Amino acid sequence: MKRTAVILLLLVLAALVLLPVLWTFATSLKPLTAVNAYPPSWTSPDMSFQPYVDMFFFMPFATYAVNSLVVATIATVLTLLFGSLAAFAFSRFQFPGKNIFLLILLLSQMLPGASVIVPLFQLLTTIGLYDTIIGLALTHTAVLLPFVIWLLYGFFCCIPREVEDAALIDGCSRLGALWKVLLPLALPGLGGTAMFAFLGSWNEFFFSLILTNSDTTRTIPVGIGLFVGEFQDVWNQMSAAAVLFSIPPLLVFLLMRKTFVKGLVAGAIK
Repeated sequence: MKRTAVILLLLVLAALVLLPVLWTFATSLKPLTAVNAYPPSWTSPDMSFQPYVDMFFFMPFATYAVNSLVVATIATVLTLLFGSLAAFAFSRFQFPGKNIFLLILLLSQMLPGASVIVPLFQLLTTIGLYDTIIGLALTHTAVLLPFVIWLLYGFFCCIPREVEDAALIDGCSRLGALWKVLLPLALPGLGGTAMFAFLGSWNEFFFSLILTNSDTTRTIPVGIGLFVGEFQDVWNQMSAAAVLFSIPPLLVFLLMRKTFVKGLVAGAIK
């Protein structure tokens, strides 16, 4: 009886989570007249994939998709590179202020983006990186890096020091031991962290909105917001863009689900 109740509760929760997704997909297939009809309904006699076609004429969705992919990829690679080095240093070396630095990294995640957007905007404008893919990718890297360092710090702390000491005795340098021993052992954690970093950059809206100003650099979250106009809101095309926007993260999760689960388990066990 208890097992049945738990299963029913999980099914209800899953339905509540999936309900907005199903409504968005249904809206993406309706003509605008059916979307604005009252009372609203799940279906319409003239549902089709035409909003998906019209969406590409309303905005350069393909360009936005490429921009999001490039920015998310660069941000993921840079955060893993610098995050691995920083997490390795925090987990293996003792130095004055270590705990304070870790605390500062944690507290930085509590700052709202609005508190740093003005100096960040002025900095990127001064160095000529405003409204550029590189500037946006570096911004996402800076935003995600503290989170990535904390995640990888936990994974590196779970790896016994004796493993690294054995590599050092065999002639490896510190960086050699990191590259040849620690990173392969932390591969599940790296995979899970990479997924978090990629999705964090892919879904980021606030900095992308402020730091881009042209179709050549805008990302998909910003582009979806452009469907809200002054005189008309194109909800069906916006829903179509949201559905397409959700496909790459879903594919990434399906391809990396085993690594993701291993990473979660490895980070929970010391």
